[in-house]
Amino acid sequence: MDGLKIISDSLDALHELKKKESIYFDEVDPEFQPDLFNFIVGRTLNMENGRILIGRNLYSWWLKKINTRGFDYEIDFKKEYPPIILIR
Repeated sequence: MDGLKIISDSLDALHELKKKESIYFDEVDPEFQPDLFNFIVGRTLNMENGRILIGRNLYSWWLKKINTRGFDYEIDFKKEYPPIILIR
């Protein structure tokens, strides 16, 4: 898969998550979690069913930070996909 397509799809997934009613930390892809964690340190968060609940405003601020200043950590967009096997 094209490298730019992988980056675009990954960032689109982050923006799609913003549309949800409740956003949980563990729903964010693992490669983005260190950056999000660094951003939310010191903020007041809630727990719901044993999961860290991130407010929609806080999540939106993080996305804005990504769009303006980028990530604080190196993000590996090289995802491994299983090989496609054609059967005749």
